[in-house]
Amino acid sequence: MIFDRNASSGGTDVTHSQNTPQVTIQTPGTYEVSFHGNIGPVSTSTLPLTVSLYLQQQGATVPGAFIQHTFQAATDSAGVAFSQILSVTSVPAVLQVAGQGGNFFYGGINLTVQKIGGTPAA
Repeated sequence: MIFDRNASSGGTDVTHSQNTPQVTIQTPGTYEVSFHGNIGPVSTSTLPLTVSLYLQQQGATVPGAFIQHTFQAATDSAGVAFSQILSVTSVPAVLQVAGQGGNFFYGGINLTVQKIGGTPAA
């Protein structure tokens, strides 16, 4: 998913370039990652349509950061959200929200990445 704008940012622990899907964590630590937005099937979708969204870190799916919704009508839409705590020990760590399941639209999406602690003890 492409995040077209940047909201407020404090510091340089987390970076994002507008109109790109990747958010980069620059500093090791513990982070809370929260996503929310709206999704729906495009008018040409074969129904029912099941759409899955999930958080990826370095291209691998992050356990627990996943949603799934099944649409029964072309006029349906759904508000979706997930959040997860990440322990980042190797940087830069690239995050993105990926989707699968067919053609769908999305809007009003927001990804918040907030540092909540220092580097975890080994």
